[in-house]
Amino acid sequence: MDRQDIATLRELAGKVRDIAGLPVQQENIRLWQSVNDLQMIRPVLHLRDCPLYLLQTGGELVLTIEDPFLRSLELDLKLRLYEWEHLRLDRVIEPVIHCHCIVDDSEYGLHAEDEIPFDTFLQGKGYNRAVHYEPQIRNDQDLEKIKAPVVVYHEEETLQRYHLMQEIFAGILEVRLQGRHHFQACLWDDLLKWMGISEGLLQFALEPDFMHRAAEKYLAQLIDRARQYERLGILSSNNGFINVGNNGIGYTTQLPPPPQGGIGARLCDIWGENADQILTAVSPEMSEEFAFAHEQKWAALFGLYSYGCCERLDHKIAGLRRNFKNLRKISLSPFARLEAGMEQIGSDYVVCFKPNSNYLAGPNCAWERLRAELLEALRLARKYRCNVEIDMKTLISLNGEPERLWAWCDMASELVSSY
Repeated sequence: MDRQDIATLRELAGKVRDIAGLPVQQENIRLWQSVNDLQMIRPVLHLRDCPLYLLQTGGELVLTIEDPFLRSLELDLKLRLYEWEHLRLDRVIEPVIHCHCIVDDSEYGLHAEDEIPFDTFLQGKGYNRAVHYEPQIRNDQDLEKIKAPVVVYHEEETLQRYHLMQEIFAGILEVRLQGRHHFQACLWDDLLKWMGISEGLLQFALEPDFMHRAAEKYLAQLIDRARQYERLGILSSNNGFINVGNNGIGYTTQLPPPPQGGIGARLCDIWGENADQILTAVSPEMSEEFAFAHEQKWAALFGLYSYGCCERLDHKIAGLRRNFKNLRKISLSPFARLEAGMEQIGSDYVVCFKPNSNYLAGPNCAWERLRAELLEALRLARKYRCNVEIDMKTLISLNGEPERLWAWCDMASELVSSY
């Protein structure tokens, strides 16, 4: 290892450790716990899903290390420092750095044409393009293309990396193993990409029995894959500063704390989630029949459950109540009727409100609209006694001005502080 690279990492880690020791970290944990425990002190603020290319300014996120693995650690540390400086909100910085378990996961044997590597996505190369999905599943015979996943844990290689990180960060940060803590469980988002969007949506009306068989086939593989991670001992808890699916952070006193070693959690001790954004335009009855009725088997694996992302759900709250007994978080996206949704949710669940990130784009930032939607969410939280997290997410453009996002964070923090 290059001595200068190690010195760089240790210097960055020292800055993270100092921030992690501030009293505000425990205060923010308590704020998140209060919301997720349905005993809100005040609404909490979170920012997620912001590609790196939108944040680049000056030299704060410029990387200097060439080695790919050490470079990934440098990015982790620099991003945390950047977020604390500019995008703080109710962020929690912990005195920990994670060593990710090295895993081979065959997934399901089918891939949509648009799928791109996640690191490419982070650089902005997966945005702003039209996509055609070529149907791969048309009949029962094609359902056999959905294969049983095979998960292989490379423990020796993982532990070599873990011990290397312990050496690098000795006396500064705790190195903690991290396995799978989130499963992409979007039943129809995936199936309809494999069936073709228009073709698949028509099948709900034309071939409903086939669509139910497709759901059961794929759901069985989703469950088997999750169980494999559990049996291999490479599940991590998301009861921490970790996104719960497509919603906010997972701190709660109503699930067990994370295992000491970082891995070895059980499915029943963590948050589960799913979303079906592609069904946003179908009726509540159709969502309940084709999605919720199947997805409750997935939900039953977990201790607490989170539903939704960017789909409209304000008119489907009753169906969510009926089908998910451990439901705790419900997404209300920019496409939802906010008051209708919050009135139905009340204090029974967490409202995961998603501001409209489009207001941050364009030649002129729509500050009046951004402020108005935050004030409206806070007004409705008081009116209906809701437990609210405000999750700014899915940013596509800041018109080359990352300072816009910094200013939104400052504005949101100021408004929420007077709640």
